[in-house]
Amino acid sequence: MTLYFLDASAWVKRYFHETGSDRVITLFERNNLLSACTLGLIEVNATAARKRSAGNIDQTRFQQTKSRLLEDWGRLLWVELTPEVRETALQVAETYALRGADSVHLASALLLQTQLEISSHDFNFVSSDQELNVAARAAGLSVIDPEHGF
Repeated sequence: MTLYFLDASAWVKRYFHETGSDRVITLFERNNLLSACTLGLIEVNATAARKRSAGNIDQTRFQQTKSRLLEDWGRLLWVELTPEVRETALQVAETYALRGADSVHLASALLLQTQLEISSHDFNFVSSDQELNVAARAAGLSVIDPEHGF
């Protein structure tokens, strides 16, 4: 079975219509094995809160989004922010000159793939962040950008 690791730039498309939302929604609807790191959960919730604050969504929509997000979190294989993730993120940031959050996403995916001993053929890093995608490919991951198809 293939595992799909979602960074926040892809995961948020499940809750807010953007280019590629249909592809991310399909990943969830087909009951694929999905994963994300704790930071992704925080980032997607923060995006919803910012949309509420900006008046793009109301309180009801925010609460509905948060409920769906937490429900989805319960079905994901998640990667906690452990000391090992921290250390790997520091290395990833230095190697690929990534922003902090992107380093955590990539480090989490790399550690998960290693810990589960999943081949790159059966492990897909799903992200719409081009800089992060370049780094993920350089690190040996198979990358899917929902904005450009699967």
